[in-house]
Amino acid sequence: MDSVSHQKIKTVKQRLFRNASWLFGGKTIAGGFSALQTVILARILGVNDYGLLALIIAYVDILNNFFDFRVWETATKYIGTFWTNGEREKTLSFIKLSYIIDISSGIVAFIVAILTAKIASSYVIHTPQAYALVWIYSLSLLIDTANSTSDAILRVFNKFRRIAFISSSLSLFKLLLVASALLTGLGIKGVLFSFVVVSFLGFFIRLWIVTKTLGENKLAGWWKSDLSLVKDQWKGIAWFLGNTSLAGTLKMANDNFLGVLVLGYFSGKEGAAYYKIAKSFVKLMTRIIDPFYEAIYPELIRISSLNTLKDFKSLLKYSTKTLMKVTIPVATIILIFSDTIINLIFGQEYLPASNTLRIVTVAVVITHLVFWINPALLAFGRPGLRTLNGLTSTSLYIVLLFLLVPKFSHIGAAFAFLGYAIVRASTSILALKISINEKKRLIEMSVSPSTNREA
Repeated sequence: MDSVSHQKIKTVKQRLFRNASWLFGGKTIAGGFSALQTVILARILGVNDYGLLALIIAYVDILNNFFDFRVWETATKYIGTFWTNGEREKTLSFIKLSYIIDISSGIVAFIVAILTAKIASSYVIHTPQAYALVWIYSLSLLIDTANSTSDAILRVFNKFRRIAFISSSLSLFKLLLVASALLTGLGIKGVLFSFVVVSFLGFFIRLWIVTKTLGENKLAGWWKSDLSLVKDQWKGIAWFLGNTSLAGTLKMANDNFLGVLVLGYFSGKEGAAYYKIAKSFVKLMTRIIDPFYEAIYPELIRISSLNTLKDFKSLLKYSTKTLMKVTIPVATIILIFSDTIINLIFGQEYLPASNTLRIVTVAVVITHLVFWINPALLAFGRPGLRTLNGLTSTSLYIVLLFLLVPKFSHIGAAFAFLGYAIVRASTSILALKISINEKKRLIEMSVSPSTNREA
């Protein structure tokens, strides 16, 4: 039995490594293009205009994330479960439901962005005429949210190579469009139109590949399916979806938007630009963790459903060790050569962001050490604990931002993010211990009745 178990977890590790490798390759290429795009934008636009662009993107994206239900985790769980159980019609029904939720949330976010653009331009961005730029970038909200369902479907059917192709090719096309817009003198408006064009192109490419994938599995015609087939599970779906949505929104706001917006209010475009540069650069490290998260989540669900906690822990240890072999060396290089990196890549005018980059790098390493806790909590069916963890750490982050940013600007924002990372890691470990103990109790309860019957 031990030999069988060993072989099983070995197979899972091989599949996890293969899938994560495809995602890592695709996202690394995409990350390289994105980093080069950031360098081009920062150098050509300069500190003030780049800061303006960062604030516009931050405002629209935070609306997107506020209204986005982040369906992919829920879609992965339910579509995968229905398909594995041979429930074809329910699989189609949930695919339709996922797309409806995603697209509806995007339309709502678009309407809110249009209606609030002038207010945001005056009081958040501090550039009254920027509302027209907000309107332009808001067009991407109409279809961007649907991509989470498309990618979830591709994960369920093990099409990680196709996901890698989409992300890398779109990032290259986006880089070329942005560079062309800047070189032809179109400025920020041209850059934002480029973003919108790539958003629409990405939506249609994904939809085409998803249609092909579903056809290969004899699942064509999902748009004609009957939503009432999953009606008996709507309560559970709503609870899972609501928690994953809120937790995902909090994380995205913490990672990308809150610091920039608070800096924009207290320190202006310059402070926002320095902080944005630091956060943009460490996204290269974040792209290392994303493939592991996306690949390990379905594996943890399978293992958890089999009540094999030893395999569960073994997979988590393997994933953490593998990730740290890459993260630690990269972080060390950034910590030692931060000034040189900023000067060579972004230019001397961005040198004040050097220490900000160092602090943010430490925070990212801490979050990487416990990256597997979020998918683990979902695999155990405890989305509420993850939400509570996110609310606790986010509340502290906001408090720290308002305490530190007015006096220390971008350095204060970086230390606030570090505090957030430490608290989030600590509360995540506590939440996982609670979940494991509960899982052990349930396993013991399921074993005891059968033991008594045998006696």
